[in-house]
Amino acid sequence: MTAKGDDDVSYSFLLPGQPPMRDTVEGWARWRRTRHDFAPAPRLDLAAWRAMSPRKRALHDLHRAATHANLPLLHTPMSREVAKLLHGRIRTNALKLKPSTRAGVMITGGGYQGKTETACEIAAAFEDSWLELHQHVNPDALPGARDLYAPVAYVQTPVTAKPKSTSKAVLNFYGAPTKNLDLPDLVHQVAASLNDHGTKALLLDFTDRP
Repeated sequence: MTAKGDDDVSYSFLLPGQPPMRDTVEGWARWRRTRHDFAPAPRLDLAAWRAMSPRKRALHDLHRAATHANLPLLHTPMSREVAKLLHGRIRTNALKLKPSTRAGVMITGGGYQGKTETACEIAAAFEDSWLELHQHVNPDALPGARDLYAPVAYVQTPVTAKPKSTSKAVLNFYGAPTKNLDLPDLVHQVAASLNDHGTKALLLDFTDRP
């Protein structure tokens, strides 16, 4: 064990590597597992801050800046209503055994209002509980199959979203090939990928545009 001196402090708030890209199976899984790992800077009064060494003070200020850049979601009456509706809809669709169409939810609003983060947090919480329920094993997997288990798929749609480009974006989440596929084949492949990976919720994030 290495002894720490007065100025030896933790850099754990500086997360290593690039932020996870949620629009791939691996990126979504990494974000879901680590989304609550960030520890905010401790609150200090002015006297405690001034009592720090210059190096510790600089690192604390950097930690505070990182805290401001990674503020958690604030719960509001509107976000609670969205969470209640979306969580209930995802859970109901996941438990439905009939082959009928699953009802969706559309969240609309201006930019920078937390639509994406709210929906992703709700979907991630559902996936946490769904994976735990099934011991992280796809209960519908075919014997001998090795498809990744992905109860939630998050897809950023192209700015000019069309059926073909949107289908390709969904398949890109799973890392499935899309080359030389026409629209009927793409639609069929999307349905097969959702089924094979045990996906219960598909989040389509449409880019805000004027």
